[in-house]
Amino acid sequence: MIEDFIDGIWILEIESGIVIYEEIYNDITKHGISTDMVLNFLSALVSFAGEVFVDELKHIKLSNHKIFFSFLKHIMLVISITDKISIKETKLSVLIDEIGKKFELKFANLYNKEFWYVNIEVFNSFSKDLREIIKREPEPIKIVHSINFSEKIKKLNELIDNETNKFLNRKQKLQKVYEQRVERLESEMKKHDT
Repeated sequence: MIEDFIDGIWILEIESGIVIYEEIYNDITKHGISTDMVLNFLSALVSFAGEVFVDELKHIKLSNHKIFFSFLKHIMLVISITDKISIKETKLSVLIDEIGKKFELKFANLYNKEFWYVNIEVFNSFSKDLREIIKREPEPIKIVHSINFSEKIKKLNELIDNETNKFLNRKQKLQKVYEQRVERLESEMKKHDT
């Protein structure tokens, strides 16, 4: 059964990018890596692909796992699957649709309320619904319980600063390479003229 190969299910609220639900069956992330950081990166990658390419990004293939994406009205559903067997994507698509639609139906009215994100623990009640679909018990530790917004903002700012510094360093290196090539070309042109 396809359910036996699911590593994890994460649900993000699209507009805010907040991880509002997760079930981990087999943690594939490195120790100490924040779920928010991983999923914000994946969300940004999907968004970037949507801006750059004609086709939309449906999944990412890692060496031993595939990460699938599905978008509904309010949420992005992310499912990681162990890539040890050949999985028919149509069966997986049906499963993803069932999970997403059930989640959206259960919490559709919540998104219309102001400050719905203050208490995201309400989404934990979806675990019972998910067990009816997956018929499998997740790892006992649930990571998403509450959000400390100041800590989230601090981490996102650090991530942005780190990425900005990387791009600035690349820009400086490219600028140096460009300047060296221009100098070399000018030098060769002077030699050629004399």
